[in-house]
Amino acid sequence: MEHTIDPRWQPALEHSTYLSNLLKCRPALIPELAASWQQALSEDILMAPLKQDFADDDAVRSTLRRLRHRAMAHMALRDLCGLASLSEIVESMTMLADVTTNFVLDYYHRQLVSTYGEPLDKAGQAQRMMIIGMGKLGGRELNVSSDVDYIFVYPEEGDTNGARSIENYDFFTRLGKRVISALGDLTADGQVFRVDMRLRPNGDSGPLVCSLDALENYFITQGREWERYAWIKSRVMNSGPNADGAALGEWMLALRRISRPFVFRKYLDFGAINAMRDLHAQIRREVARKDKVDHIKLGPGGIREIEFIAQVFQLIRGGRDAALQIRPTLSVLKLLAERKLIPPETESELREAYVFLRRVEHRLQYVEDKQTHMLPEADDTRASLARSMDFADWPALLEVLNQHREKVSRHFGEIFSDPEAGEHPLTGVWMGQLDEETSIETLGNLGFRQPKETISRLAELRISNRYLQLPTTNRSRLDAVGPA
Repeated sequence: MEHTIDPRWQPALEHSTYLSNLLKCRPALIPELAASWQQALSEDILMAPLKQDFADDDAVRSTLRRLRHRAMAHMALRDLCGLASLSEIVESMTMLADVTTNFVLDYYHRQLVSTYGEPLDKAGQAQRMMIIGMGKLGGRELNVSSDVDYIFVYPEEGDTNGARSIENYDFFTRLGKRVISALGDLTADGQVFRVDMRLRPNGDSGPLVCSLDALENYFITQGREWERYAWIKSRVMNSGPNADGAALGEWMLALRRISRPFVFRKYLDFGAINAMRDLHAQIRREVARKDKVDHIKLGPGGIREIEFIAQVFQLIRGGRDAALQIRPTLSVLKLLAERKLIPPETESELREAYVFLRRVEHRLQYVEDKQTHMLPEADDTRASLARSMDFADWPALLEVLNQHREKVSRHFGEIFSDPEAGEHPLTGVWMGQLDEETSIETLGNLGFRQPKETISRLAELRISNRYLQLPTTNRSRLDAVGPA
């Protein structure tokens, strides 16, 4: 039976080779999409093909991969035909990850329980593995060809209660491997998501799963500053009929009690500031590389710089201001402006740039369903990208893109001064090395409303016992960050 394609789909089919080929290979998708494409993707649509009894693992894998094709086609049509906002697309991708992850978690948990029994805690209560989504998955900001970053944590050590009893660690390791394989293995239908486990304690050299006690011990003894940065967006993904109940809530609270103090410190954290300065310098060095010039995520003025700006404020101030302990980048930027930590115009420019860059990112990835962030080199691909972004041609798109990237790059440099760029312009004022007239002029030019009072307070700080009695290392850290 031949299925007629809606002529309104033409912009999407012209831009996305992946979508065009998919509908040729699976024409039965056409009527399904025709019935639903004018509404946002829903959890009901995603769950429908999973509500069946599966004959074997092959059937599970095939169904999951075909579900992803269906979801990708739905999103591509809505996005490329101008019906979907960025927020809708990233939420739809995140919902796809949540639904598929929780399905395989439940499916293989039941499968292992039938062989080994339930993994019990000390009180004899059955346990569940918590899957922690990191990065854009944790922040509900997945791009349309994203991988997923997981960390696997289980509540307590112990044993299963089956006839073939094994240790909980062994049970959850087997479960984790099956989850990764079910989503990440390449089959004739492709894969659901590339799975990245490198953010777990000790990375690739560490165990695949860890208990809450082991995680807490790791944070205390080995946790590094960049891991605090990574854990800002962490989110427990567990949901669904087999994940409900008070026990899961208690385990999630226990995880929060362990991770929050590690990520967010109650005091002004000079160690974090210095570590973030180092990371800032590392990012700056990386974007200067020639091979990153056309990379809209890692290149100059790219997506990562905007995310870094938001997360640095969270890391340094989130311990004292719990409202900053949120995940989505745009929500953080909005709150920073409301808290007067960044000017409203800075928030506006960063927000507009973020939305523009993420929309370009998605259009690059729709073409062949590949995780790419590089701007195209071929003239026809450039022209197609420009049309998909509603520009007349490539030069018109590039002009606006470069304007956004220049603004991001400027804010990135201003908000966190580069430690390699020499002395901060306010160092002389901070250290009391300038005469009063020059200090007043310097502060006045930067918008300080009471420069004379500011200078007086700095002088009081420098002669105070608390300042003078600081250990030399701590005082040098304060003097390094104080001017900024």
